[in-house]
Amino acid sequence: MLSLVAGQIGVVVLIAAVLAVVMGSNGAYAALVGGLVGVLPNYYLARRLVRRQRGATPEQALHQIYVGELIKITFTAAMFVIAIKLLNVNFLIVVLTYIATVAVNWLAFLFVDLGEAPRERSAIKP
Repeated sequence: MLSLVAGQIGVVVLIAAVLAVVMGSNGAYAALVGGLVGVLPNYYLARRLVRRQRGATPEQALHQIYVGELIKITFTAAMFVIAIKLLNVNFLIVVLTYIATVAVNWLAFLFVDLGEAPRERSAIKP
């Protein structure tokens, strides 16, 4: 989970570097703001999910996941409001960089083995 956050940070740094060359510091700053809007709430949720309560029932664990996701969504919305109201940034770059961090989540499932599907084994054993 935390490696996913590291991947998001890598994408944000790459986008900010490209925009720094193409658009200057304003573009890079907007990309970093958009990246923070995507990365910080994800980091919060990842840390929350890693800290498990010992002895929790499945219902309690699921409840904690839902609460964590609700907090993450609220945190994300609040960060967007701050970016819009208080920071002088290109909003389109902020949103597109945020979408890029979300896309890292989607693409990770293509490359990560979640370990839930049984692996095929050879019928002939040595």
